[in-house]
Amino acid sequence: MTYDSLAMGERRKRILHETRKLINEEGLEGFSMRKISMRAEVAPKTLYNAFGDRDRLIGLAIREMYDAVRENVKFRTSDKTLAGLLDRAIMLNRGNLKARNYAKAVSTIYFAQDIDKDLRDVLQEMAVGKTSEWLEDLRACGQLQDWVDIEHMTRHMANMEYGLILDWATGRVKDSEYLFRFVEIVLFSAMAATRGEVYETAQAMMTSMADTREVPTFQNPAIRFQNS
Repeated sequence: MTYDSLAMGERRKRILHETRKLINEEGLEGFSMRKISMRAEVAPKTLYNAFGDRDRLIGLAIREMYDAVRENVKFRTSDKTLAGLLDRAIMLNRGNLKARNYAKAVSTIYFAQDIDKDLRDVLQEMAVGKTSEWLEDLRACGQLQDWVDIEHMTRHMANMEYGLILDWATGRVKDSEYLFRFVEIVLFSAMAATRGEVYETAQAMMTSMADTREVPTFQNPAIRFQNS
């Protein structure tokens, strides 16, 4: 690896890091390529040559963070089970509670009329994880309702989840209610779409939540820390 490639890699990393920081500090309203070029100490021309436009830069910064979480967090639940989907949703959305501007920006981008399709697909995957694969497995073992269109269902779930994030980020949902409402979306969707053991599990979880006002708990995941 040459010095130039190392330097370019570090510069790219710094730009994406500063992009996420600026979104979290000021939201989309305060975001500009000029500010990023100043904070990352690169020329505006370099920024545009490397990343294209503002939306592509933001999309790459969001994708990098999502990939880092998938790579460095080892959950103790399977991502193709109801428990696993909830486990990941709860952990990731606890992170949102510490980054309101960032969460608001991501949900605003998701609902933007002119959003790039690849970026929208990434954001939908961030919201629903392996839900499609889980539903396919349920269909294979006869626990999915016959009427369910998996593609439509996962898109509707993502829409509801980003709608909730936007409601919370703009003050229409209290911090204390946020995780409860998020898990509610997953469980309501599961109860509507499934039957048999999965339906009974989802119903039991929802009944317990209604009684205790507490979301389900799972064993803490293992996190691989990096020096970089």
